[in-house]
Amino acid sequence: MKTLLSIGHIFTLLLLFSLSSTAANVVTNQPSYDAVYRTSRVADAYYFLLLTKDGRFFHLHTNKTSTLTANELKSPDILSILNKKQSWGEAFPIKGKYVLKNGKLYTQRYWDSIKIISPKKIKYLNKVYYLQ
Repeated sequence: MKTLLSIGHIFTLLLLFSLSSTAANVVTNQPSYDAVYRTSRVADAYYFLLLTKDGRFFHLHTNKTSTLTANELKSPDILSILNKKQSWGEAFPIKGKYVLKNGKLYTQRYWDSIKIISPKKIKYLNKVYYLQ
């Protein structure tokens, strides 16, 4: 009877140890919401990304400017704002929703992964974005 109890205790300890080691592998990094992330210069252009707490994202690829505020990036008039900053160049704004699935973020439309490396660093579409 004593050996059954000690085997039960050992099994319980092993189970608790395996659960705690598995829980340590889960990434709990949260992005900085409503803050603008930007890439380093990529082929004479910059990429911007903004995530909101309500599940929306704003993405912009442009060579018109190197800085944007959160309000500018979320604005429906982003193209006219960019034209005021600089009259020439290209801009490709995209907005949509993201979802959380199995602890990871994905865009809802094309299921592109948004990887949170740290609160100041995000990887999206094979580009690394840094908090401005």
